[in-house]
Amino acid sequence: METWKSLKLDGVAKIEKCVAEFNIWELNLTPWSKFKVKIYEDSNGNFTGYTNLLLKTESGPEGAVGYGNSVEEALKDTVTYFLSMLNQRTHISQDDFEAVDPYDF
Repeated sequence: METWKSLKLDGVAKIEKCVAEFNIWELNLTPWSKFKVKIYEDSNGNFTGYTNLLLKTESGPEGAVGYGNSVEEALKDTVTYFLSMLNQRTHISQDDFEAVDPYDF
C-alpha cells in the first residue's frame, strides 16, 4: 500500500498534510490574546507553518510563514517571524490585523 507521501496523482502538483495546530497565547501585541499556527508536512518531509492572523501592509495582508525540518522548528520559525513583523511597527491596533477565514485555515 502506498503512503500519502508517495502518491502521484495526475493534475496534482503537491500534497501537504496538516500535522499540527497550535494556539499561541500572546498578550502584548495581538488584539485577541491568541493566534493559531498550523504546520504542514510535504511529501519530501519538509515542514511549513502558517499563522491565522495577518498583518495589514501597503501591499495587502501578510501572514507569517516559517520553515523547518521538524514540527518544532517550523513552529519556532513561524512564531519568531510573526513577532518580528509585529515588533517592526511603532504602533499596532486591532485595525492592523485581519484573520484568515476559518474555511481557508
